[in-house]
Amino acid sequence: MRGEDVLAFSLNARGKGLKVLKTEVKSRVAMGSGVIGDARKALSSNKGLPSAHALSFVADRLFEQGDKALRDAIDDVQLKSALKQSQVSHMLFTFSGNDPSKLLTTNLTNYKGAVPQMYVALSVKAHQDFIKSVFDAVKV
Repeated sequence: MRGEDVLAFSLNARGKGLKVLKTEVKSRVAMGSGVIGDARKALSSNKGLPSAHALSFVADRLFEQGDKALRDAIDDVQLKSALKQSQVSHMLFTFSGNDPSKLLTTNLTNYKGAVPQMYVALSVKAHQDFIKSVFDAVKV
């Protein structure tokens, strides 16, 4: 199943006011404008909203965990009130061996949509060595 890389949710104290963070994550040794463009395309898909199947998947997991308030809020925006762009924010998270700051700034400057944007860039010069060390550390 394809979907958003990360979805995060927030409800106000009364279990209303659902807010959603839709995140696209990209990792490359050298982050380039094409990869960032692909991320922008993914974030902008479905009018900037999370896909219905991703929301349904999360709602099902919440049902299994017994989180009724958040599950009901997600179900409500799918079945009753429709999720609005004003309830969504986007995050583009990059992990690379180079500094993509200028590319991200250009992409953000050129964004003309209505959904608030956040960009996070994590740069580690030894990108591949870092990834290998993480995987080596978690081997069972």
